[in-house]
Amino acid sequence: MHPIPCRRVSIALLASALCAASASSHELDLAPAEAAPAPDEEPPRAPAAGGVRYDDGFRITSADGRNEFVIEGLFQVMGRWDGAREPRSDFVLKRMRPEFSGRIDEHYRFKLEPNFTEHEVELEEAWIGADVWHGSARLMAGRMKGPFGLEEMRSRRNIDFPVFSILNQFSPAEDHGLFLYGLTESEQLEWNVAVYNGTGAGDTGASKDVAARLMVHPFAGDGDSVWEGLQLGVAGTIGSQHESVDGGFVRNAARMSLTEYASGARLDGTRSRVGLEAAWYRGAWMAQAEALYQTQEMTGTGGSERVDYSGAYLNVSHVLTGESKSFGRLRPDHPFDPYEGTGRGAWVVAARVSYLEQGRGLLDAGLVVPGTYTEGVTSLSLGLNWILSDYVMLRNSWIHSEYSDAVDFGAGLTEREDTLMIELQLGF
Repeated sequence: MHPIPCRRVSIALLASALCAASASSHELDLAPAEAAPAPDEEPPRAPAAGGVRYDDGFRITSADGRNEFVIEGLFQVMGRWDGAREPRSDFVLKRMRPEFSGRIDEHYRFKLEPNFTEHEVELEEAWIGADVWHGSARLMAGRMKGPFGLEEMRSRRNIDFPVFSILNQFSPAEDHGLFLYGLTESEQLEWNVAVYNGTGAGDTGASKDVAARLMVHPFAGDGDSVWEGLQLGVAGTIGSQHESVDGGFVRNAARMSLTEYASGARLDGTRSRVGLEAAWYRGAWMAQAEALYQTQEMTGTGGSERVDYSGAYLNVSHVLTGESKSFGRLRPDHPFDPYEGTGRGAWVVAARVSYLEQGRGLLDAGLVVPGTYTEGVTSLSLGLNWILSDYVMLRNSWIHSEYSDAVDFGAGLTEREDTLMIELQLGF
């Protein structure tokens, strides 16, 4: 496992990136999981006269429609309670992220996503790109998500729980490299390939990771079929990494620290991942599932070891108020108006079961701190979400974790843990 390192930039770097971004263009997400248009479809444009309008983001468009600048935002504040840890409760400024994207001369594009914390600024995505092959694909260079994992490729705006599943920490997150995403004209086949550093940031060596993802949407465009929203996928990565993971963690389903890597623990060789994914939505119902297997060559105080991680999850959700569910934004039929006190919004109930297994080689090679290791983690998550309007959501969830080996969080050994989470989100 490769813990995702912090990805921070200074205010000065952010300012210079914003200046550079002004010469770029608007992102078009090719992933059907996000209900995005096909590559050869252009985003909605302003009238021929150009101007400023709001359309899922504030859009400034040139008179000829060939240039556009878009301002969006995602802001999330979260509260957590956990009876097995100190502090037992915590409030977190999770995400304060303005998003800038655009389109220049029709087919050149850019995106910039700084994330502000209470102390620093992190750069989540920053890339420039161009539509190629008559709009059937997009080539991008810079920092963005590696093509692996249905959850990771989804927008954080529309997920059912405040945090992704326990498997998500093993998916490559944003990284620096070259990315090529494509979609066939029928929208039944989607493919992604990438070569990137594999570190989540700058690389200190010559090794790089290579990733590929293939998704099939067999009933795309068949509005009469109950399986129109079905998608199946497979993805894989391979690369070689050599760096310290001393003090890093494998986390539980609530994203709380669990297994701690020991002093001297290092990634020291080939890392490979294989992932399977499936998803389906129809009417008020939606389901998605993933399975993952990862191997990593590591060294520790007890020698060298090839460490294995494997797991799976299943997530099912249902809109109690009857609106349609998909990977995109859920729009309530009767939005709640806090000023007038009218409208019910939309209500969604969700359940997720997940399992993670860690190889015993972590202990044999002295790679983990004694008392923090457990071979298996089984989790159940239940959620009840209130979508007040197109832009505001309140997520509520309970996450129960069972550990096959008793672990110590500082208050004695335990084999189970419960966490309550509540998150308020504003996205536009």
